[in-house]
Amino acid sequence: MDLPIVQGLRACVLSGGMSRRMGQDKSLLAHPDGGCWLTHSIGVCRSLDLPVDVVSSIPRHRQLVSTLEGVECRSDPSPGQGPLAALSAVFGQAKALAFLVLPVDMPCLDASILVRLIHAWQEQPSLAVVSHDGNQLQPLFAIYPNHSVYRDALWSQLAAEQLSMHDWLERVPHRVLALPYGALRNLNCPADLGALEE
Repeated sequence: MDLPIVQGLRACVLSGGMSRRMGQDKSLLAHPDGGCWLTHSIGVCRSLDLPVDVVSSIPRHRQLVSTLEGVECRSDPSPGQGPLAALSAVFGQAKALAFLVLPVDMPCLDASILVRLIHAWQEQPSLAVVSHDGNQLQPLFAIYPNHSVYRDALWSQLAAEQLSMHDWLERVPHRVLALPYGALRNLNCPADLGALEE
């Protein structure tokens, strides 16, 4: 695997969802490769030497990642308001060029898929690159530049209580990267868990 040079790129793992459909905290579900979904997501990012921000207001998550090297836990400023609001916890960091965003409930992601996303972003680092699974855009697996174009649109939308990631994407420049559906599978309920064994 051709590992990219990722200076200035930070990973952002979104793990603060309520997991109502799953019936339990998805972040803490056991992963077949060891650990839980949250530590698996972190480990994939750290394998590429990416510093990681975990966005969550759940004390158990903070406790779990507190001893991990290269990982910071940032409180979700608006718990329960969705991923766009959660992203506001990381945008604006002085030393961050861009954020590789991934949700904790895509536990089939591996380092090779992250590398493909990073290489695509490096072709035009001023432009967001958003994954597509063959059926629809997946804005929660993407790289977003830490630029005022993206931040200002995010703040404006949140101020208007418009919480849709897809609406935000319509307001910011981006390109689309097609990736395998299986890698981007979003697991939301107990019936989905068999996908991890496939």
